[in-house]
Amino acid sequence: MPEFGPYETPQALLRDQLWRCWLGVEYQIRQRWALGALPQTGEDGVSASWAPENVAGVFRTALSEYRGDPLPGGGDAGASVVRDAYHHHAMLSDARVAATLAAGIRLPYLDLWVRFGLSDAQRLALNFAVMPEIDPKLLIAYRYLTSDPTCRGLDARLLAMLVYDTAERRADMSRDLAPTSPLLLYRLVEQDETAGTYDSVLFRRLRPAARLVQLLAGDTSQLDPQLSDVAELRSGEPAALFPEPLIARAAAALSSPEALLVLQGVRGVGKRLLLQVAAARIDRKILLVNGAALAAMPPALTRPLVRSILRECRLLDAIPVIPDLDDAMVQQGERSDVPVFVTQLAAEHAGAMAVTLGRDRMPRLDFRPLVQFTLEVPPLGERAALWQRSVPTLPSADAETLASRFAAPGGVIALAARAARAERPAGSPPDLPALDLAVRNQLHDRLIRLGRRLDAHQAFTDLVVDDETAASLHEIVGALRERRKVRERWGFRGAAGVSVLFSGDPGVGKTMSATVIARQLGLAIYEIDLSRVVSKWLGETEKNLGEVFDAAEPGHVVLLFNEADSLFGKRTTEVKSSNDRYANMETNYLLQRLERFGGLAILTTNLGGAVDPAFRRRFAYDVQFTFPDPEMRTELWRRAIPRTAEVGDIDYEELGERFELSGGFIKVAAERSAFQAAATSEPMSTNGLVVTIHRMYRERGKLTAVGRLE
Repeated sequence: MPEFGPYETPQALLRDQLWRCWLGVEYQIRQRWALGALPQTGEDGVSASWAPENVAGVFRTALSEYRGDPLPGGGDAGASVVRDAYHHHAMLSDARVAATLAAGIRLPYLDLWVRFGLSDAQRLALNFAVMPEIDPKLLIAYRYLTSDPTCRGLDARLLAMLVYDTAERRADMSRDLAPTSPLLLYRLVEQDETAGTYDSVLFRRLRPAARLVQLLAGDTSQLDPQLSDVAELRSGEPAALFPEPLIARAAAALSSPEALLVLQGVRGVGKRLLLQVAAARIDRKILLVNGAALAAMPPALTRPLVRSILRECRLLDAIPVIPDLDDAMVQQGERSDVPVFVTQLAAEHAGAMAVTLGRDRMPRLDFRPLVQFTLEVPPLGERAALWQRSVPTLPSADAETLASRFAAPGGVIALAARAARAERPAGSPPDLPALDLAVRNQLHDRLIRLGRRLDAHQAFTDLVVDDETAASLHEIVGALRERRKVRERWGFRGAAGVSVLFSGDPGVGKTMSATVIARQLGLAIYEIDLSRVVSKWLGETEKNLGEVFDAAEPGHVVLLFNEADSLFGKRTTEVKSSNDRYANMETNYLLQRLERFGGLAILTTNLGGAVDPAFRRRFAYDVQFTFPDPEMRTELWRRAIPRTAEVGDIDYEELGERFELSGGFIKVAAERSAFQAAATSEPMSTNGLVVTIHRMYRERGKLTAVGRLE
């Protein structure tokens, strides 16, 4: 190999840099020997106590710096020979580095110098920090040169001797060790703070980042393991179905040196996937940053992690992406602000960055030029193509069935396909039922956080309602089954889904009717717990509602909001306080989401007269459940007592005519009477039921069993 030829392997470069460090340390030691500025070593291999002549040598060292005469008087203890060898080796190494760059050869350690724009002095300082990790014997030389057996690595004392060895260069040392220097800004080296703030910075160890040790070994493709809890690296162009103009627009924004790309859309629609595809088009990677995790940390922990993220973005040529920024928003009184780490990242990252948001929340993002667009759920034809791409063996008819049944975004389709494949025997492709179940399971975890799944084992024949109510319920089922045909093929404009209001007294069958509809449609039904949804914090109620609707958006579940008065009962036209204003905001948000929701949403209320007429007009179906008449109550009594129960003489007609009970109270009365009969080893009877009913009236403050029990 020519003497000035390029480096071809990382090991060759490191070998030369290590030898340069050894020569530099040896020269400084021999120079101080010549001046008598270092004591002899003791039996333990470290310097012994200082003698007067050693102190005099320190004075001679200062004088030599002042006069510019390296060795005043006496021999040089071989320092001049080592000095010449050092300069020759440095010249040779610099020439080979230049040749390597000119040849386009990529070496990890050399790439680091270039990517972070390190000066010659900063490169040399980094060498002296890193090389003891490769050759621990260098640490012994450090301890001897500093006359400090406790020295654990490079510090500012050593830098002043090895790199910044003149008065002029020491002025640069303060700049190169400042927080804004690339060495510290990107956590290439870190100052050891464990010794306490009372110690001089001269004695604080300059520790190389653990990440650099991996880099020296040639590993340039993996993310720093210390960031595994807060970041994820993605690269390559995965198979995805996005319009080319959309990819080109995103790629153009990511190519900008200062743009902030904001992608909005429901969860699972493919925002991260689009960013990965767009980044791959410009030969870049994306680094997904867990904003919620960083926002929950104290600032003392967040700041170093942000610097590590900045370092990794440069090392890996990655674009920082903060997905689901909604989850990281910080409450400041009545405001919802972007976390501080986001603005820090935007200020210090040289290049484009991106964030993703839900479709309805757009915080203030005025710290960079903004490029924003919304990613919608793919249309029917594209969904069928996505299904066949995810499961190549799936017949076209089954793909169209799934696409028609579930308005699922690409992310949900991909996850469902992998989940269904994982549950099948090896080599056996998933079929339609397995994929159907997998889609339903994907969003179960997100819905269960704010609600619970209801059993739907009852049919229309189990309902006891008047004919008008029954007809309305059947009409709702028909609307759900044919809504996509009417909207997408027949061209009727309007909401993609169906919103329903059930109003009526407690216990008249509103919840049961909702489960019957879900069973008839073959859909799961989730009752949303409004005590978890409604929050006192500004914006939290809308955020929780958004999560519910986003999880159920594909239309494969029925959402049931029982006793929704806590939401739409707060709306007022006379805004007298901020509480009224925010209550109206929550109500308006619910109305907007109901109009855009692609599935079936059922809201129930026991206070039909208190519902705002403007709110009521927003529902496609407004079903008012009447209180059961005597004939209906008689039938409810018959169905409340199973045929397998031990029954004596029960006059169902008398019970239905005599007591004004809703179906819910009839069920409770029957169960309580059954418990009492079983405890006394007697069959159920009319007298036993009457005694139970009278007790229920008294428990609710009524002296006689007359009128409706509420």
